[in-house]
Amino acid sequence: MVPERYILAFEAVPREYFVLKKYRNWAYVDQPLPLIKGATISAPSMSLLLCYHAELDVGKRVLEIGTGSGYQAALITELVYPRSSDGTLINPFREKIVCTMEIDPELYELGKSNLKKTCYLDFIEIKLGDGTLGWPDKNAKFDAIIVTAAGKEIPPPLIKQLNINGVLIMPIGTEYWQVLVRIRKVGPRENDIKKEHLEDVRFVPLRGYYGL
Repeated sequence: MVPERYILAFEAVPREYFVLKKYRNWAYVDQPLPLIKGATISAPSMSLLLCYHAELDVGKRVLEIGTGSGYQAALITELVYPRSSDGTLINPFREKIVCTMEIDPELYELGKSNLKKTCYLDFIEIKLGDGTLGWPDKNAKFDAIIVTAAGKEIPPPLIKQLNINGVLIMPIGTEYWQVLVRIRKVGPRENDIKKEHLEDVRFVPLRGYYGL
């Protein structure tokens, strides 16, 4: 059972704006739904679990690989940014601390449009590109990285961009069988990591240089 603040974050995001119009009646059903180009929006429970396993909290800098509809990025935003006394989401930091990348141009435009319509784009940096190669600013460091598609290995560029004590969540396996893995960086070297197998999952294949 995830903590209450995760449930509150879920309730704050208007999920119906992140699904295709023909599926809006199913926006809050706990199941994945089709998007475009073979992509899907994960079931609400899985989206929450990804955030929970990534140990998200206010002030953490987060990279998401696979923007899709933009829903996961919106949920992340609700968990890492604070709200003012009147309930307004605010950014007291010197920069946007949620970053997301999408490799497919049509999905990129879909996600960006959805995030703009729901005002989350004010808090999120979104880029088009191969997320398996990491955020384009190679000096960028993140407290958490969430990969929303399955690959055969953890992309080394992503491990490099993790802060010490940071965590990376990603499904690892084949197109038909995967396990959700959590990597925790425990030292400055690339191989200073601890790996945990969390649960069996099913995600679309990761695209890019380190994809399936």
